[in-house]
Formats: sequence, C-alpha cells, structure tokens
Amino acid sequence: MMELKSLECFGIKHAWQVPLICPVEIEDYTNIVTEFSKAYQLSGHKIVIAGKLVSAPSFNLVRGKGVLTIELFDELGYLLSIKLFGDTKLIEESLAEVGSTYYFKGVSFANGAYLNLRAAKLISSADIGKFVPIYKSKRGYLSKEQVREVIRKQLPSTLNQAEKHLREVIKWVPNIRQVLKTKKMTLKDVLTELHNPSSVESWEEARGVIKRIAALYCIREMNALNPREPNKLVNSLHGLPINVLKEKIPFELTTEQTQIVESITNKFKEGTKVDGALIGDVGTGKTVVYGICAASVVSAGGRAAIMLPSQTLAEQIHEELNSYFGSLKPVLVTLETEQTNLEETNFLIGTSALLHRRVGVLDLVVVDEQHRFGLEQRELLLSENTHFLEATATPIPRTQALISYGNSKHIFRLTKCHAKKEITTKLRLKSESHALMKECLNQVELGNKVLVVCPTKDNSENFASVEEVFTKWNKFARNKVRYIHSGCSPDHNRKSIADIKSGKASILISTTMVEIGLTIPRLTKTIIYHAERFGTITCHQIRGRLVRHGGKGQLDLYCPTEIGEKSLQRLLLLTKFDDGYELAEQDMILRGFGDIVKASDLSQSGSTKSILIGEKVEVSDVEEILSTLETTN
Repeated sequence: MMELKSLECFGIKHAWQVPLICPVEIEDYTNIVTEFSKAYQLSGHKIVIAGKLVSAPSFNLVRGKGVLTIELFDELGYLLSIKLFGDTKLIEESLAEVGSTYYFKGVSFANGAYLNLRAAKLISSADIGKFVPIYKSKRGYLSKEQVREVIRKQLPSTLNQAEKHLREVIKWVPNIRQVLKTKKMTLKDVLTELHNPSSVESWEEARGVIKRIAALYCIREMNALNPREPNKLVNSLHGLPINVLKEKIPFELTTEQTQIVESITNKFKEGTKVDGALIGDVGTGKTVVYGICAASVVSAGGRAAIMLPSQTLAEQIHEELNSYFGSLKPVLVTLETEQTNLEETNFLIGTSALLHRRVGVLDLVVVDEQHRFGLEQRELLLSENTHFLEATATPIPRTQALISYGNSKHIFRLTKCHAKKEITTKLRLKSESHALMKECLNQVELGNKVLVVCPTKDNSENFASVEEVFTKWNKFARNKVRYIHSGCSPDHNRKSIADIKSGKASILISTTMVEIGLTIPRLTKTIIYHAERFGTITCHQIRGRLVRHGGKGQLDLYCPTEIGEKSLQRLLLLTKFDDGYELAEQDMILRGFGDIVKASDLSQSGSTKSILIGEKVEVSDVEEILSTLETTN
C-alpha cells in the first residue's frame, strides 16, 4: 500500500491503474561489449560495456567541480576511463569491490591511445541481458528509477486487475483484433510486454495496442457525453417572430446569421434541446446571433443568461443588447452587483459573478469566449433541460474533439464578415527588430494605429513588459504612445484607450487585456512580443483586433529569444491558418484534445486523461479507429 501511495503524484488512485503507467522508451541491455578494442572501433556510438574495477574510484575537484574517475580493465587488460560529474556519492558507494565486474552505458570516445566512456550511467547487473522500461519521473516526488522499482513490485498483484478493466473498455467493439492491430497478443501479453519486453518489436507492438485501447476509451466516453439517441425534448418556447426581433437591429443581418438564428429558435419552438457551439471569427457577428436567440427565449417567458469573461466586455454586450431589446430589461451582473436574488430576473448578462449569485433555473445559457472559462464553470449554470450555446472564434481542443467525434452536438458556423479584410501573419526574429520598428512608424505616418502586446505588465519577469516597451517606443514616437494593463487605474486605461480611438495617440502597448472586446479604428499592425509565451487561441483572438472595419492588416509574432520546437510548430500554425475553426483542428492534432472524461481537474487541451498515465492519446489513432469501426459496422 505504501508503494501505491507513492504513485499518487501521477494521479494513481486504484491498484488496477499501476500497469497503465506507460514507459516512454526501453533501454537495450542485451548487447554487452566486453572487449574494449571493440569499444574503440565504436567511437561515437552508445554502448553498454562490462569491465573489472582496477582500483577504488578517485574523487577530485576540477575548477571547483567534483569529478569521479573510474578505471575499468577488460579481459585483455585494455584500460577504459570514465569521468562522472555532479553528485556521485551513491555511485561511488556502489563501486565498493575492486576486481568485480561493473556495467556502464555511455558514448564510446577514442582519443589517441586512450578510451573514454562519456555521459556514462552505471547499470545494475540485474538488468543485464534485458530490455528495460524507462518511465517518466515526477520532479520533487520520484526519480525514473524509483518509479520503475515501485511498478516492478506492484505489477504481479495488479496485472489481473488492469486486464479486467481493459476488457470492459473494449467489450463493445466488434473485430477487436483488427481494431487493435494485433494477431497473437492477449491483453495480459500486452501488459506484460509493456513492462517486461522480450524484444524491441514486441514492446512497440504492445505500446501501440495499449495506445489504441486508450483511444477506444476516449471514443466510448465521447459517445457517452453525446449519445446516439433522439434529440432530448424540453419545454417549447414560442418567442417573438424573428422578423420582429431583427427589426430592432440597426443593421442588416447576413443571410448566414439569419439562417443560424432561425435554426436555433426553431429548436426552441420544437422543444428540441440545443447543445451547440457558435463558431465564428472576430467580425462575423456572433454577438447579434446569440443576442437574438436570448431575446427570443425571454420574449417567450423563458429565462436566459449570457456569461462573458471580463467586466469590460460584459458592460459592452449589456449596453449593446439593451439598445436592441431594452423592453426585455436585460440586467448586468458583475462582482459589483449586490448579492440579490436574481431568480425572478429573466434576462441576465454578466461575468463569472453569475456563478456566485442565486440565478435559479435557466432555459438558455450562452458562454462567450468559452476558452476563458473552465469546463466546470461553463456547466455550473446548466440544469438538465437548459439549452446551451458556446460562442468562440477558436474552439478549445476538448470542444473541438467533441465537435469532430461526438454524435449530437449542434454546430453553427459563421464564416462571413460584414467587412472585407485581409490579414497576414509573420514570424519575426530579433534580427528584424529595426525593420519591425520602421514598419510600425510608417503605419503611424499613414494615419493608422499599431498595437503591441506584451507577456507581462511590469519588469518582475525576464520578458518584455508593457512598461519597458512603452519607455522604448516612446523615444521613437513621443507623445503618440499609450499603455494599459490590469495594474493601472481604470481612469488611466479608459483615457489611454480614448486617446487611441480619437487619434490623439497611435500606438497602444498592452497585455492580453485587449484580447477581446476592444475595437481600435484603423488598426493595421499588431506585434506580439515573446509570442511563444502565448497560446494559439490567444494569438488568434489578438489577431482579430486588426482592421475590424475592413482593409489590410498584419500580425507579427515577435520572438527575440530562442524558442523550442513545440512553440515553433504552434506559432507556424498561425502563419498557415487564419480560419479559427481550421486552426483549432490543427491545434488539436498538435497538442491533443484534453480530458474527455468528466473529472474535477479537467484540462482543455494536451494529454488526455484516459486510462493511460503519462501518455498522450493520438488524434490519428482516434480517427483511424473511427474509420475502422464504420467499415466494420
């Protein structure tokens, strides 16, 4: 039990989960070099060597760093030297018997007549002749070796339990061997080979099978969340005719907007429960669509709530919808709203403060900018019969997975903007900083606006901050630069934005507080400093601030320092895809689609909490299995 408790840091709660901690790789300790002349010939290659300890290892300080020198002889008397750095106390204690044989893995390095083993690692004699699984460590809890040791001890008593649970996962699947791509392995074979492989090939096959079982588990859970059953019936709501509601809007709706409004409100009238996603890039008019839908519910005597991620945006949307549907008396709910009973109020527009008020049972809940809320937050306002509509420019990967692979979620896509605009996105490096500044100043001279977004508001972190960038840019465009961030007073931020909108200033330096709800006239250029620090969705939302009323604009993803491969791949998606829906699809493939199973700590993207611990469920596996199942059925 103590060993099992030590695995809680991996999310392990039950004994049957232990065999589902997936090794990330295996080490081959079956080929041992015992003649150092062969190691000499393999200079530059990883090898496992066996040699007798010449004498007790010597420890010395070299330039203030500890170095442990180990010398081994082979059977012919050839010498090999190993130098280990850092904390080597445990290794030194392990090499206690001079003349005994020890095993090391490392990179052979021949230097003239001398032979060294670099990046060496002491190998237990118990592992020699085996393929050894390597597990992820948990920093601050368990090392890789400790994880392996706990699993080794727990495996005999937990293997059958894990097998039983896996059988439950796959029992609904016809032709299971075809789906899992295995001919001979049983489930017990798969789990055994995963942790005690007999060959590289068998381990790879077992790992492939277990990952496909995890994908099947996700498919089963997605089907459970979106079951193949007739649409659920709820109370019908016959609101004001759509034409009457449309007349209250001071501009003409696109054909696409009208069709979506009619589709949703028809479901209200039929009593068909809506569980949908309203997807459209900035400028496609999501607000007016869900606003009319909410007004339709309220005019039918129902109750609707619209939840938004910030007070600024909530105030803006409340003001807008109140100007259209003032007779329906929409009420603004923010943290400043008194803790009154809102169960008798039919039309609510607010922030997450709605979650902390008594709002009663609602007929419709709209969540705008859904990626800014956690899954549980989004669902707290829902009852069994509540219509639910998520609005977003870029669906988070979890929602995208349910849209792509679920069975009954209603999808409403807006693809047409009221204004024609063309936006290009470029990745810019530190070497282009002068050119980037010149481009921005040229836009200012043309009477356009520039937005610069920074990852931090002050100099507390080692990244370009709003205040630091403001000081720099103000030297080049004195009196034309303003800045805003959450640490400034509301009056300061309001005045800065007013100056930008009026044309008194032309360059705005900000944090991501401009991500949503802000329209800057003639904004043609946006720079995101340290773009690798921002999520794909956030970058796309910031891109949506450009040329809101039409024209040409450019987003520059500025990376003044070296970035990792994963960050580069993510940023390149933004340069290739400008449609939010398509971007979300690609982001899901790149990052994984988050937790499908309902839990208290759901993440919205990345590795899926399925049945495997520490292993990403591949979207390609899900797609391939779905295709196979369709063919089989």
